[in-house]
Amino acid sequence: MGAAGFFSTCRPNVFSYLSMKKITLVATLLLCVASSSWAQTGVQAGLKAGLTTAVLSGSINQNTKYKSGFHVGGMLRVRPSRVFAFQPELTFSQQGSSNEIPLGPVTLENKTKLSYLNIPLLAKLYLSEAVNLQVGPQVGLLLAARQTGQTGYYSGSGGSGFRTEDLDVKADYKSDVGLCLGLGVDLKSGLTFAARVNYGLTDINNNEQEKQLREALRIKGLYNRVLEFSLGYLFSSK
Repeated sequence: MGAAGFFSTCRPNVFSYLSMKKITLVATLLLCVASSSWAQTGVQAGLKAGLTTAVLSGSINQNTKYKSGFHVGGMLRVRPSRVFAFQPELTFSQQGSSNEIPLGPVTLENKTKLSYLNIPLLAKLYLSEAVNLQVGPQVGLLLAARQTGQTGYYSGSGGSGFRTEDLDVKADYKSDVGLCLGLGVDLKSGLTFAARVNYGLTDINNNEQEKQLREALRIKGLYNRVLEFSLGYLFSSK
């Protein structure tokens, strides 16, 4: 939970060439699979939406709690057999964390609000006609990042109080690569239900001062941890 450099000025965010190359490669793969699969039997397109509850693991000098949000997007299910399906998705997801930062005699309360465009590539293993296990990699492209709420405290002859701000902190964070694991139900009516854990594998901390502090203290990076609960519908269900 980054406190070092917390009040520093945000810098322009520049994604590394390698990260962008990974994102482009996965997105291209997704489009190729989608476009080549429509002619197959058992191919269905659908929409999904639901709740997310997220936290940032590895924050320093602050306590973090899960922050609620939502996700919405589309999916394509290719089911060549009764026991297996491939399901790429494209979803907008609200992530981040709720933060409590000790500051002398007071505690600051604010939220880190991260918005990602997530591209999971899921294998679905069916335990029955409807119930399935879901597992696969996910690329998350960072769209926006904001710090909202109490960012400081002042005290003087004129009084005291909390400083409240809404800051653009996109420069302090990065895109993500993670692993998805969950359980779902696909009904014949087309309705789908899923509960999933999105486990970030990439250190998304892009604040140079915080990275130097982590290195000096031998502290690992900052990671997305997201629980996702969704309701969806597959069109042309059979």
